[in-house]
Amino acid sequence: MKNCLSSLAVLVTVLVATFFCSGSVVEAGKTPQIKIAVIDMQRVVRNSRPGKRVMERLNKKFESLQKKLEEKRKEIRAFKQDLERKAPLMNEDARIEKEREYKKKLRDFKDQSDDAQFEMRQEESKCMDPILKEIQKVVGQIGERDGYGLILEKNMPGIYYINPHIDISDQVIKAYDRQAESRAKKNKK
Repeated sequence: MKNCLSSLAVLVTVLVATFFCSGSVVEAGKTPQIKIAVIDMQRVVRNSRPGKRVMERLNKKFESLQKKLEEKRKEIRAFKQDLERKAPLMNEDARIEKEREYKKKLRDFKDQSDDAQFEMRQEESKCMDPILKEIQKVVGQIGERDGYGLILEKNMPGIYYINPHIDISDQVIKAYDRQAESRAKKNKK
């Protein structure tokens, strides 16, 4: 049992050393150096040309949906004001029917609002997923080319301090824009 535990400890040590050394040989007594960088994905999406185009398209869709909901909200508000003004003059059955109609309009509005939110989430996912995958490839290329052992998302939980010198977001934005531009030129041909 003791022999098995020591073999396991050696195996774990070898695996950890292999992981941290990333295939490089480390001289005895020296700590392996791992090049680390961070990236702010939100900033990359907001500031890259493809990201700006998608955000513009999403904002137009959002404004369109918002406008429709606002018109419906005004319609319901006018119906309620009319009901409050006329309610004292109505017989009880008519008033109850109008209140029921008002409540139905409110439920319909909530359903439309929920549908609009769902539609926006779907559209955002449909538009952003390809961009995020492309950015991930660009980050991987930069990581390999520049010898980074680890590239982290800047806004992840558990990251409390980041030296601004290791933020490669601007580099990723430029590389992504170049890649998107060359792809657009190829598609035009």
